[in-house]
Amino acid sequence: MRKKWVGSKLASWGVVALCSVSVYGQAAEPTFDVSGSWRLRLEALNNPIFPVEEGMRTQHNQRLSSRVLVKGEMHWDAVDAVVEVQDSRAWLDNNDPTLTASQVNTLEPLQFFLRYSPDQIEYIDNLTVGRVALDHGSRRLMSKGVFRNAINNFDGVYTDGHWQNWQVRAFYLLPVSRLPSDKQLVADNARAFDKSFNDRRFFGLFAHSDDKQWNLHSYWLKEQDSPELATKNRDLYTLGVEFTETLAEVWLANIEVIGQTGTSRQSSSPADTTDLDHRGWLVHASLGRAITANTVLKGELDLISGDNDRSDNTIHDFDGLYGVRRFDFGPTDVYQALPRRNLTALGARSVSKFNGKQNLMLGYKSFWYQRAPQGVDDFIGHQVEARLRIQTTPSLRLEWGGAYLLKGEGFERGAYPDNSIYAYTAFLYKF
Repeated sequence: MRKKWVGSKLASWGVVALCSVSVYGQAAEPTFDVSGSWRLRLEALNNPIFPVEEGMRTQHNQRLSSRVLVKGEMHWDAVDAVVEVQDSRAWLDNNDPTLTASQVNTLEPLQFFLRYSPDQIEYIDNLTVGRVALDHGSRRLMSKGVFRNAINNFDGVYTDGHWQNWQVRAFYLLPVSRLPSDKQLVADNARAFDKSFNDRRFFGLFAHSDDKQWNLHSYWLKEQDSPELATKNRDLYTLGVEFTETLAEVWLANIEVIGQTGTSRQSSSPADTTDLDHRGWLVHASLGRAITANTVLKGELDLISGDNDRSDNTIHDFDGLYGVRRFDFGPTDVYQALPRRNLTALGARSVSKFNGKQNLMLGYKSFWYQRAPQGVDDFIGHQVEARLRIQTTPSLRLEWGGAYLLKGEGFERGAYPDNSIYAYTAFLYKF
């Protein structure tokens, strides 16, 4: 019943937005646009990076993944209507447990929303209602995702506004669960309509200053188990502040500090009914400058809270909410990359742009557990990665990349203690 109520409300707001056009004046003729992209990527991995027991994973894995996006847009005076379809599939996988609905989402409506942009309401720029995919700030807490094969999306409403020298967004969203979730159905590229649940709500405020120096995040995530939804019963408040400044005219400094408090459970198992205190935090800092006419080099530091003691009735693992980690810790999908929790990372990254068509990224990171598991060394290893992009035509981009993890004692355990090597090649065609 609650789902029907939410659906009817969204539809009602959409009708109000459309009708408002005629209230404020004669509508012009609508305009239409269709765009899209197709990305095809082949990945290969030798030795999983995480310690696993014999039989849990194969030593080698490869995956061919495809993602097609097609977006239709209508613009009609103060009203925009958008429908975007996603088709994400994967083949050639070695029955690997990392293949989930995060990589496969077959022929699914990714976005469908109405946006009304009034010019008579002070401080309010627009109101958007429907299914949306969003990026906020650094994307460490909320992101659509770029490298991963399937994109995060939400059902709900948000409004953009301005106040003094700030752009402010208030939102109330229901995270969408990608379906099916059954392993075999995912491997078969089966499809089912994704859906959201009133038992999981994500709401709050995001603001950034007009000078692009400050980003502020104030988010609440509230969820509870239901017959259709198994959760950790997270009830979390997350507050984040990000600041960027130019120093001595040539150095670019960035720091982001995030704190998290509330309650959650150790797992989403129906048998786990114990609510525990949750206290998490994250600090990211970087300092960089241009070292040549086309190359920027920066040093990076990440400190992220973790947990190694289940007996203290407090969860210290940081919860990344709906953010992504590829730009900090390496490729996701087949390689997986380290999660944004229980981690200390120190490294450097360079980005070189040549002739406006070639883009080369080189990165190095050393990783440690913030709190190592009992009896395990805290050093995880050294990671190097590279990515080359070539824009061959305005519509076609070619890409090659890879990563190598020289494992430390903390990861030299399990069935595959040897170093991990990963490579991929891809193309992206836009139309």
